[in-house]
Amino acid sequence: MRASIACRTCGAEHASASHKAGAGKTGCPYEGLAYFDLRAGHDRIYFGRWRKMDAGPSDIVRAYHQIGRHLRSIDRALGDKDLPAARRDLEKAADAYHSGDPGADSREAFRFMDHALSYAHRAIDDLLHEIGLPSHAPMDFAEWYDAVEVPFRDEW
Repeated sequence: MRASIACRTCGAEHASASHKAGAGKTGCPYEGLAYFDLRAGHDRIYFGRWRKMDAGPSDIVRAYHQIGRHLRSIDRALGDKDLPAARRDLEKAADAYHSGDPGADSREAFRFMDHALSYAHRAIDDLLHEIGLPSHAPMDFAEWYDAVEVPFRDEW
């Protein structure tokens, strides 16, 4: 396991990967990307401890609150933009988020939290497509996180 550091650029916890940024330096993989904060926020949750097999109740509750903050960040980024698809995706994310009470049945909470994160990802993609950019691909950033695999990804 590599040491994680809080990134000064995006705030995400990246695994130390100095080979990416040059000798002796650590860089931010999101630096210079459009909506870098939303991408990093998504990936911080996507690769988070709550999705690992040994996650505890506090990991799940923490992720639930991170998802809520992430949805508010996407809402702020949407601002007054005329993007109906992004608004629909964000609304679906919010609906799933509010259905995913981590204090209830954990299997259902996982499912709803995963759905909320998926819809949030779609909203980010809608923002990127609006400015002519390709979709965000979290797996392109996997090596920067302490994530060998992402459990539950294909179960829903």
